[in-house]
Amino acid sequence: MASILQSAVQATDAPALARALPYVKSAAVLILSSALSLSRAIFSAVAFAGKIAAHPIVFLSPFPVLLYILAPVIIFVQLFLEITVYSPYRAILWLSDALYPAYAFLGVACITGALLGSIGRFFILGVFHMVQPPSPHPLVEAPEEKPRSP
Repeated sequence: MASILQSAVQATDAPALARALPYVKSAAVLILSSALSLSRAIFSAVAFAGKIAAHPIVFLSPFPVLLYILAPVIIFVQLFLEITVYSPYRAILWLSDALYPAYAFLGVACITGALLGSIGRFFILGVFHMVQPPSPHPLVEAPEEKPRSP
């Protein structure tokens, strides 16, 4: 009798969470599998009901006949759009993706060159005007009067 009590006491030395974990795990798997099975069954029932409800509409619809009659026109329009719109658009996208790094580099280089050139120009003009003051503009000066002859 004492050995039975000792084995029961030794079994309870494990933490309660460790003892409950297998039960919680089994319950979670059971609940999750039941929920997935239920959702699959509902989806199948709704799909089947929609199929049954739509069958007379599709069967009596003139849409397949119209598609059969308009098939050559539809194919021509698809090919025409492929040649005139979709292929050039894809080519432009490919080129823009391929040339974007060069575009970005040259754009930054042009902006940097314009800024450095403008700053350099203003700096040189400032130094030049410090060394030699600007002369008056010839158009701003008053015209000289010529003496009149008698």
